[in-house]
Amino acid sequence: MKKFLPLAFLLLAASWSTAQGPTQTIRGKVVDASTRKALPYATVMLVDESIGTTTNEEGRFVMEEVPVGRYDLKVSYVGYKPVTIPELMVGSGKEVVLEIEMEESYAELEEVVVKASMRKDRPINSMAKVSARTFSVEESRRYAGSLDDPGRMAGNFAGVTTAGINVNAIVVRGNAPKGLLWRLEGVDIPVPSHFSGASVAGGGGLTMFSSQMLANSDFYTGAWPAQFGNASAGVFDMKLRNGNNRRYEYAAQVGVQGIEASAEGPLKKQGNGSFLFNYRYSTMALIFPLLPETSGSEELPIYQDLSFKVNVPAGKAGTFSLWGIGGLSESSFEGYDRVSKWIYPENREQMNFHYNMGAGGITHKKSLSDKVFLRSTLALNAGQHIYREKIRLDEEEPSELYRDQDVNRIAGKVAFSTLLTYKHSSRLTFKGGVDANNHFYELTGEARDYESGNYERFMEGSGNSWLIKSHLQGKYALTPKVELTAGFNASWFRMNDGFLLAPRLSAAWKVHPKHRLSLGYGNHSQTEPLFVYHVMPENREPGGDRRPNKNLERMGAHHFVVAWDWSPTDHLRLKVEPYLQKLYDVPVVNGTAYSMLNFRSDWTFDKVLVNGGTGINRGLDITLERFLHEGYYYIATASWYDSQYTGGDGVSRRTRYDGGYVVNLLGGKEWQVHDKNLLGVNFKLTFMGPYWHHPVDVPTTHQVGEVVYDDSEPFINRHSALESITDVTLTYRINGKKVSSIFALQLKNILGRQYQGQQYNLSTNTIEDEFFSSPIPFISYKAEF
Repeated sequence: MKKFLPLAFLLLAASWSTAQGPTQTIRGKVVDASTRKALPYATVMLVDESIGTTTNEEGRFVMEEVPVGRYDLKVSYVGYKPVTIPELMVGSGKEVVLEIEMEESYAELEEVVVKASMRKDRPINSMAKVSARTFSVEESRRYAGSLDDPGRMAGNFAGVTTAGINVNAIVVRGNAPKGLLWRLEGVDIPVPSHFSGASVAGGGGLTMFSSQMLANSDFYTGAWPAQFGNASAGVFDMKLRNGNNRRYEYAAQVGVQGIEASAEGPLKKQGNGSFLFNYRYSTMALIFPLLPETSGSEELPIYQDLSFKVNVPAGKAGTFSLWGIGGLSESSFEGYDRVSKWIYPENREQMNFHYNMGAGGITHKKSLSDKVFLRSTLALNAGQHIYREKIRLDEEEPSELYRDQDVNRIAGKVAFSTLLTYKHSSRLTFKGGVDANNHFYELTGEARDYESGNYERFMEGSGNSWLIKSHLQGKYALTPKVELTAGFNASWFRMNDGFLLAPRLSAAWKVHPKHRLSLGYGNHSQTEPLFVYHVMPENREPGGDRRPNKNLERMGAHHFVVAWDWSPTDHLRLKVEPYLQKLYDVPVVNGTAYSMLNFRSDWTFDKVLVNGGTGINRGLDITLERFLHEGYYYIATASWYDSQYTGGDGVSRRTRYDGGYVVNLLGGKEWQVHDKNLLGVNFKLTFMGPYWHHPVDVPTTHQVGEVVYDDSEPFINRHSALESITDVTLTYRINGKKVSSIFALQLKNILGRQYQGQQYNLSTNTIEDEFFSSPIPFISYKAEF
């Protein structure tokens, strides 16, 4: 019997070890939100768990052997507003590394208890009081329809839709996608999407870097702080996370979208520096060469991207980080040689499209004192569009062309940005800075005239131009319940020698512990895409400037927003936000209905523009959100809006993007399996009003064999009053001892169909409705270790 005791003990120990399940480490740093000063001896606890610790003198904390699962993490520090980070995912494959920012509280003596804020819905930027929220990387995988894409993730927010099922171009409150400003690591960047501009200016097919590169980031839909300029519709302010500076970690994923690999870890042992990189390559580019040749009109999308960040603390000199993203994307089809196979215009078309984009820079951060923090970035970015298209009329005469066009647009900038934060006291904080952007460009475009057969240069330009922005804003706590924010953004655009001074104001009043009333006003402006200034129209005035748009002024917008927030429980909130946007100095074509507020895409754009148009967007956004708690969450958003414009003929009409309403119903449930694995089911149902289009010019359409729209009656047609989109995401996370495996099935548009416009059937000589009705399945497997 005695000889069996050691064996029994070992079996019992193994059983006990297995029952404990895999664990992981949570660690990070707690800092002042304004000055980045470390906060020593802050209390860090997992809510509803008996696990907690305090930060050391450098503000760092470590919690080891935390069982895998989801937790709410609460941080408390004397004199600061407590913070709760909800929905924290702890998996076995990677450590959880956090940087937690806390705001100093200004409270009257009798106010002893300050409730922790659930920061999920509030923006990271404390200067923003309305029309802003933060989102986490984990949400972009979990939320149905997001497809791990931050661009599509934003489509879940109130007042936001995308320009189509198959693109991630963002439509904010009825504004064209080109009105959105994209920022990364504190500087403006070109649209970071593969196939950007292929069908919609301002968006593409897939964000150019993996969502796992992102730290929590902010998205703004109106009246944003003075820090941001050159945007009329919204701002997407993205940040890259730092890599793990204590151990090496890896991830690999294979799926329908692509294959990708990432690595992160310390630059050296016993140091605080880290690196992080991710590479992704299109799965379709790997599969298509293995398929039988068809030499038809099947479109082949190819893309790849690389992103990285190296973070180097340098002691008293501050912290330096080297970062970058870059991507190449190409789409093409060759068409058919025989007329018998020409059913639709694309069957006789030869098309090749490239979008190449890169952005990178060096960022320096340093606390100059306990009250002053400085961040500076020097960056370089550029984007290139190449579009070539030929449409043939006759198979016997390949030179007989209906359309032949060649466009090459290179545009980029050298950017320097600096932001100084000065916290005068717990009540008063100032932020000010300068953004200097030296734009450079090389633009060419030519097309064959259908009637004469001659090739005409419709766009040409090269050189550089400055856009310099500066801003100053201050936040003042009038009382413990009332905060005021005021500032301005001043800018100068060398192209037209235009100077603008734009005020920004906002206020927030905590009417009740569960109720918050906010309001905001912002005067905003935006330049047009650089190619607009360098077109050479044939219909310009005789003897006039070859580039009549070079002196075009910037479009302006007044944003007015009121918001009411109600949080009946810690995990439930209701937000109601009416808004009004009044746009002025809108570029239009004189004497016509044309307005840049309706711009979608036009590779042969050659219009003479004047600043004679206006626009108005008004609506109401409602959000009811239950944060993930006890295994389930839901979000219901409803937006009613009216989007109108006045063109160069002085007539008021609805815009292209005036859908009228959009309703999103989003939710999900998670189950723990075997006390360590996680099964998730998520759904999204969208109801929206379709966008508007022109009626078809029937005689011209039959003449050229391709749908041509009648510009004399703009935006009077749409296919129906309702479109619906249904998305489902299934995930299963297996937490092994050292490896996390995540299986995902993401189904987009499984029930609905979206109207795309009208198309011409060459075989029957008829005009047909075109729909995007195919479900889009994304299957992937990811390993973290």
